Amino acid sequence: MPTTEIKHSLGHILLVEDEAILAVSQAEFLKIKGYSVQHVSNSLDAIDCITSEEKVNLILMDINLSDELDGIQLAKKILEIKEVPILFLSGYSDQKILNRVADLKHYGFIPKITSPDIIECMIKSALKLHAAEQSLAFREKELRITFEAMGDGLIVLTPEGQIREINQKALDMLGYHKNELMNKDLSSFLFLVQAESRMRVSYSFDNENDQFLESKRRNNLIIISSKGRETNVTETISPILDSNKNLNGIVIVFRENPESPVLVPPKDSESLYAKVFQLSPIAMAISTIKDGTYLDINPAMESIFRFEKSQVIGRKADDFKAWSNPVQIEKLNEIYRENGRLSGERMSVHHSDGVHHEVLVFSQGIEIAGERFVLWFNLDVTKILDIEGKLAKSLEEKDVLLKELQHRVKNTLAIISGLLNLESFKVENELAKQSFLNAQSRIMSMSKVYENLYQSEDLESVDLRKYIEDLVYSLHDIFVLNPSKIRFDVKLEDIRLDLKRTLPLGLILNELLTNALKYAYPNDKGGDIRIHLSISNQNVVLAVGDDGVGLPESVNIEKGNHFGYELIRSLTSQLKGVFSSVSKKGEGLNIIISFPLHNKE
Repeated sequence: MPTTEIKHSLGHILLVEDEAILAVSQAEFLKIKGYSVQHVSNSLDAIDCITSEEKVNLILMDINLSDELDGIQLAKKILEIKEVPILFLSGYSDQKILNRVADLKHYGFIPKITSPDIIECMIKSALKLHAAEQSLAFREKELRITFEAMGDGLIVLTPEGQIREINQKALDMLGYHKNELMNKDLSSFLFLVQAESRMRVSYSFDNENDQFLESKRRNNLIIISSKGRETNVTETISPILDSNKNLNGIVIVFRENPESPVLVPPKDSESLYAKVFQLSPIAMAISTIKDGTYLDINPAMESIFRFEKSQVIGRKADDFKAWSNPVQIEKLNEIYRENGRLSGERMSVHHSDGVHHEVLVFSQGIEIAGERFVLWFNLDVTKILDIEGKLAKSLEEKDVLLKELQHRVKNTLAIISGLLNLESFKVENELAKQSFLNAQSRIMSMSKVYENLYQSEDLESVDLRKYIEDLVYSLHDIFVLNPSKIRFDVKLEDIRLDLKRTLPLGLILNELLTNALKYAYPNDKGGDIRIHLSISNQNVVLAVGDDGVGLPESVNIEKGNHFGYELIRSLTSQLKGVFSSVSKKGEGLNIIISFPLHNKE
């Protein structure tokens, strides 16, 4: 059964981990950092926790669970039940697992060798990102409510005249349900006529669409619904243009029963239009095109720019620039003069007390009773940009820490190798000295793996070509006393392999090469040692051979108890591979090892 701790202020974490020691270690660290932790070791307990009333702020999910479901399958099932941020923890990072993880909504992938501080950093980033997404979802919901609550009928079309979006007021006017209209031609459902002539008004949606490149307004129209109901409307058509002034969509607004021209926003506090404008979370303002005089601003606008509404109405935009950068404002004005609108241009708002906002500015020209106005939208993206910056910094710090980890592991192994070397000087027995030398070469083969990772931009896989070349030359320096007599024939294809499998492969190669260097050429004889690496049928093939004396008849590679060959057999099995050997007296020894390129676990 899951174990539960009392919640702390930083949040409640569900740890799904079937390795008890790792789970205890991770849980203790997170509790020290101020989180409460609930640990489960299987999928059934995890689902019970999610379906209970207990609130879970984040899930740390081990991918390799010894259960009927692995961590990725379990995460998919959990997300079908509840929206909760998930961070994956795994000792595996091969491409197949990464592809499966990428298909799920998650908040990060952390190798198990990662330091606790990085895990904490990723948890904080995931919680902040999830909070930002929730906030954006809430804001999108608010905007959707605003769209649906509009007193006018709004229809958004593609340039070809297909219905992209429509609000409830427009549906009521047309007399249809939304699912009957979406992605269908407007002309098939809108019956619009002139009030006096009763002649039908139609739209010409063609490839050019020049008639929709400017806003237009038509009065005295009637919409006849599918049930015969007639609605007197005024129609306003406005284009949606991309950055190249190409038509990207069309907005049609039908206003019901206009009785008199309206030059300014409605003042009636009970007006639905006024409520939408005032309650919008997006900073909005209306000004005249003629001289930029403000007619109205909403509370969100007052908050960002610190305007007092009573001091703004009737004044011009040029009167309010204390917070602005002149160069920035001139750039925005230039874009507005060229395009006639702003489409999400970035602007910084700085106040004297150090508070600042990053804003995306949009504008839309509108015409009311023959007079043109500008509707301004100022979307505050400060928090979103701040979260993006912190996430980018967190990822950068993670890469730096992983590089430092690889560097430290490499240095530690080098120190151990050096200590063994020092101890070997004190040993007089040749057999014991050889044991020290063997251990030193094995440690060096592992050290080369971490050295390769430290020097690479890819922190999860190793360049086998470079690694094997480095290892061959290092072993040559250790074992070859007369370089002119031992020659290496090295042919290597470009292959990258994950860290977990590179380590055993390096140890195998180390054993094969040291055996060849020590035993293939006795009595100071010389020859060629071949190291070939290739890919065949999605398998990595390593071939190591020599033209030396061959194996003694008493040595059986496949069944013998010689430690070096036992190690090779064990490591090959770990790679889920197979090996074969051919030895002829006086003609040398050839060994081929093959294993899958991609980890099938």
